[in-house]
Amino acid sequence: MSDLDILARHREQLIVSVCAHSEQPEFQPLDVSPWLAMSLLQEAIRRGHDGLALRATATLLRDSPDRLWRRCGGIAFEDIGVADLDVVSLVTAALAGKLFRVRAGGE
Repeated sequence: MSDLDILARHREQLIVSVCAHSEQPEFQPLDVSPWLAMSLLQEAIRRGHDGLALRATATLLRDSPDRLWRRCGGIAFEDIGVADLDVVSLVTAALAGKLFRVRAGGE
């Protein structure tokens, strides 16, 4: 199986996962700068603070989605890595670009 086949399989898995969650959860964005939200997102994930990570994500989705996706890529490879290769592969699939994410269900 080629690398392109593997990436295509993970992109399909991402689309299926997104479609399985038809309701979008509501999280209150924080009143902070995108830079602080990016840092907070990474630290909250490292420390297992899901609620705070989701609020930082909501902030970045509102203010700077491009920064969110770049930071998610960094977090996936730096902090998660081999501990969960499925997560790394799904994040890599989401990094295909905005057009792909729109087709997959949105940012």
